[in-house]
Amino acid sequence: MKKMLVILLILIVSLLSACQSRIVGDTITGGVVGPVEYGETKEERQGAETVTVKEFHIVADKSIYRPKILEVNEGDFVRLIIYASNANHGIVIPAYGINEFLEEDNYKTIEFVADKPGTFTFFSNVYSGPGTKDMTGTLIVKEVE
Repeated sequence: MKKMLVILLILIVSLLSACQSRIVGDTITGGVVGPVEYGETKEERQGAETVTVKEFHIVADKSIYRPKILEVNEGDFVRLIIYASNANHGIVIPAYGINEFLEEDNYKTIEFVADKPGTFTFFSNVYSGPGTKDMTGTLIVKEVE
């Protein structure tokens, strides 16, 4: 009986230790990534200069991106941290030359400068089920006067 309890305890501890982060609503929380507000802006050092980064955490889930509308200003340094939760997915933003494969249950970081104002559709080019054709989102780059 004691041996069985020890084995059960070891199994539970090993399963819990394998959990690093969880998706909760539209935010990613856990040991790997802390909660981030939609389009959070932060200052970061890049080489000798400090840049302002507009960061989005996106979940690619079933046949949707959450959030599916991203708003930035022209000239913003943009960072997308994307989690593919249930299958392999993709993200393509043709106007910015982005075409990335998103491996299931993994994160992918994509960075670019939003130097073209306008409204751009992004989409998945990796088949993940019947809803793949509807897996789209919108990047809005507001012109700065």
